[in-house]
Amino acid sequence: MKPNKLKSLSLMAMAALGIAFICGNALAEGIFIQDYLPKEWKDKFKVSAEARYRLEAKDDFDFSQRADDTDTFHLLRLRLNLDANISDTLRAFLQLQDSRIFDSLSANRFSATFRDELDIRQAYLDIKNLFKGATLRAGRQELSYGEQRLLGGFDWSNVTQSFDAVKLIYAQEKFSVDGFLSNKVPIDRANPNNLYDDNESFHGIYSTYKGIDKLTLDTYYFLRKNTENVTFGPSGSDKLDESTIGLRLKGEKLNGFDYSFEPMYQYGEFGSKDINAYAVIAQGGYTFEKLAWRPRVGLEWDFASGDEDSSDGERNTFDNLWPTNHLFYGYMDLFSLQNLNAGRLTADIKPNKKLTLQTDYWTFYLDENADAAYNAARGQLRAANQGAGSSFMGTEIDFLVKYAMNKNVNLLGGYSHFFAGKFLKQTGNNDDADYFYLQSLLKF
Repeated sequence: MKPNKLKSLSLMAMAALGIAFICGNALAEGIFIQDYLPKEWKDKFKVSAEARYRLEAKDDFDFSQRADDTDTFHLLRLRLNLDANISDTLRAFLQLQDSRIFDSLSANRFSATFRDELDIRQAYLDIKNLFKGATLRAGRQELSYGEQRLLGGFDWSNVTQSFDAVKLIYAQEKFSVDGFLSNKVPIDRANPNNLYDDNESFHGIYSTYKGIDKLTLDTYYFLRKNTENVTFGPSGSDKLDESTIGLRLKGEKLNGFDYSFEPMYQYGEFGSKDINAYAVIAQGGYTFEKLAWRPRVGLEWDFASGDEDSSDGERNTFDNLWPTNHLFYGYMDLFSLQNLNAGRLTADIKPNKKLTLQTDYWTFYLDENADAAYNAARGQLRAANQGAGSSFMGTEIDFLVKYAMNKNVNLLGGYSHFFAGKFLKQTGNNDDADYFYLQSLLKF
């Protein structure tokens, strides 16, 4: 398809979202494809679609004002979902997705993070009632567990991620467990995505227990194996045989308080090196239920080990696996759960049921200066420098506005600013960075 035609289609899609915005208050009950299916189909088939448009503007993400790297671009993602209950024991699900980027001046326009022309994101079969509470799911699917800190659908991405997998799901009222064997789907921007990447396998078991009042307990085990080299900063590149174990305690609101605690440990082999790495997440908050706008304040601590000595026969850098990192460590996506020691102060208010206003303040340190700083894509943000006198990377402030107009339309906007810290000043470019975005999501 020619670029001019693609741009015309994107403008049409944005115009459609604009019309939805203008008419939003009149669509409070929602307009959905499902409502227009023949009556005899509605019990067997579910059909839905969505269009998401986002404007992004980034400045000085390389921390250098000497280069003109300001980039403003448009992202468009279209989805069609088809869900068929074929029988009492058989279900089929198909999700088609088309992701495009327009007007970017940087290498973003070539990135598989932003562009994947019409493709199959999910396509699986469920065989239900194998035995009481058990379902077997086979095919291309999203794998998402817990807060998605280690494994998630990465929905913020214009392309997202999925896996070719076989999964056994066992669910009871207070207990559930999933076991899966999978390979991550590699993204081919202009051609159909391959069935799977047979050079990398990812398997796991994830259980959830809700038998204690106001408390959820998750436990998990993940196994990642690579027959091709994987890179971890100064530790170099090598083959990987890595296990991750962890648990997550999540407390529901009790007298206004909420909390969660999640320790994780990794072991195995990275080439000839042993793996010995860990991470800890601790967070808590308080909601003023009796006050107008129900304000909530919270604190969070995120720690992931780094490697103090890359030549000692042991890799200590924590592996962030396949997460939805945009939900955490600042909305600018400058950091991930690797060689990180970060804190967050957060506050939000809800003036009404539709509107949420939120602000976050982050401080970022490296665990080890001898290890690199890693961005949300788990790539290297800044090289290791043991000679740097400070491990302070900087601070970030985020402002976020969410507005659920109605059942069809959701709006999102935000601005973030990163203040460069001493480590950046001691190791290279150290200018502040800015990020702005506006997003509209139409579901029907």
